[in-house]
Amino acid sequence: MHQVFPGPPARAAVACVGVVEMKRLWAALGLYALLAVLAWTTISDQKFKLATVAVLAMFALRTWSWSRKQEREERDRHDED
Repeated sequence: MHQVFPGPPARAAVACVGVVEMKRLWAALGLYALLAVLAWTTISDQKFKLATVAVLAMFALRTWSWSRKQEREERDRHDED
């Protein structure tokens, strides 16, 4: 999918991809936060409200941990080169 050339330009290409991935991560986390605020303000039953926010927090944590895993794998892949 991404063409990577050996040497310094490859590092620049990886850094550029990293910026795009970070923007996607922050967009996803922001969307989870927005959904949590909407759930908190619109759901009246306390149990459902807390359950909904807990599920959204779980998805946000999973998204963040997956992102960290991808960063580590990408770093390891380029350290082998």
